Amino acid sequence: MEIVEVVADQVAVALSHASVLEDSQLMREKLEVQNRMLQQAKENAMMASQARNSFQKVMSHGMRRPMHSILGLLSMFQEDSMSSEQKIIVDTMVKTSNVLSTLINDVMEISAKAKGKFPLEMKTFQLHSMIKEASCLIKCLCINKGFGFALDIQNSLPNQVIGDERRIFQVLLHMVGHLLNVSDGGGSVIFRVVSEGGNEGLNDKLLGTWRPSVNEEYVSIKFEIELGDQGSQSNDGSITTIHFTGRRHNSNNVKEGLSFSMCRKLVQMMQGSIWISSNSQGHTQSMTLVLRLQIQPCRRGMFELGTFLEQSKSNSIFKSLQVILADDDDVNRTVTKKMLEKLGCRVSAVASGFECLSALGHTGNSFQVIVLDLQMPEMDGFEVAMRIRKFRSRNRPLIIALTASAEEHVWERCLQMGMNGVIRKPVLLQGMADELRRVLQRANGV
Repeated sequence: MEIVEVVADQVAVALSHASVLEDSQLMREKLEVQNRMLQQAKENAMMASQARNSFQKVMSHGMRRPMHSILGLLSMFQEDSMSSEQKIIVDTMVKTSNVLSTLINDVMEISAKAKGKFPLEMKTFQLHSMIKEASCLIKCLCINKGFGFALDIQNSLPNQVIGDERRIFQVLLHMVGHLLNVSDGGGSVIFRVVSEGGNEGLNDKLLGTWRPSVNEEYVSIKFEIELGDQGSQSNDGSITTIHFTGRRHNSNNVKEGLSFSMCRKLVQMMQGSIWISSNSQGHTQSMTLVLRLQIQPCRRGMFELGTFLEQSKSNSIFKSLQVILADDDDVNRTVTKKMLEKLGCRVSAVASGFECLSALGHTGNSFQVIVLDLQMPEMDGFEVAMRIRKFRSRNRPLIIALTASAEEHVWERCLQMGMNGVIRKPVLLQGMADELRRVLQRANGV
């Protein structure tokens, strides 16, 4: 009997061990599956990161850099003597190129950070000038699509206002593009701009977070682009009589694509409203944009289609200024060199940070200003500046960075490395002159 009990105990122990082994095996298999899943997730993340980096590189080298070169060249044309019509055309090309550059930056920003946020650049701009340039481009688009064009501008619009000019221009381009795309063809397009009293048409919830102070004056500007039947035209192609078909009303059934959703997000960020209106048949009739802009303290002049008087600043401070430019992109380097020479500087251009340091090391080279691209390969602009300040004076030569980044930490790092200024890409002639003048005057104690 004792033998049976001993055997029974051993069998029980063996069964217990077998159960433990089975559980252990199941656990091991689960861990192997989890490890394989983690490894796959890691590989997918690495592939996604590599794809994002490749996309960023293609966008930067294939689209952003060429666009910056185009903008730089156009900015030089802006300073030349031209007729009023030529100037409007060139200014419109610059504005449109800026919009495309902004879109490229948005795509790169979203792909890099995946935050879905668009930076706004709120600054003073001339509303009259922007309307003229937008009108010029809209008219060209209409003619290309076989539409007539009419312009209806209120003659008492303020001129100097504060807002994001490039974003507003971007939204206006979307509006006319959308209307022309959904139209069956023919007819005419009227571009209307008026000021509105109060906060009509604006998002009350958004306005609740943006209350003006007592001393600030604001105006609501309504931009409307509307489709209509073509009436009689004058010889210059403008519409004198417009007959609109159907009753205009807002419709929630109008198809809104992804581009409109992105546009609406931009407008909401600018504390405004945008909507699509349709006729009684449900066809898109018009698009309306209402923005609340702060007015700069200045005289409200009448809106004129002629040229505006521009005060040119003297560039004598740049005459014979010794400048060395370091940029690895051949086209951008050539364009930036031409802009500096147009200002009166004497420029030596190099293609890398090593070449820049080598040129500075040669005796007899007394460069007063160094212009550095921050994103150069092998040795970037930060490292070049750090090495220069290590062996040179903290204040001489003056160092100015070139960067497409709008991040605040970039400027902070530039200061830490001993740089004196930053020029944001795309580099425009007037922007370069302004920053160069500021840096020189500050260095000379002016």
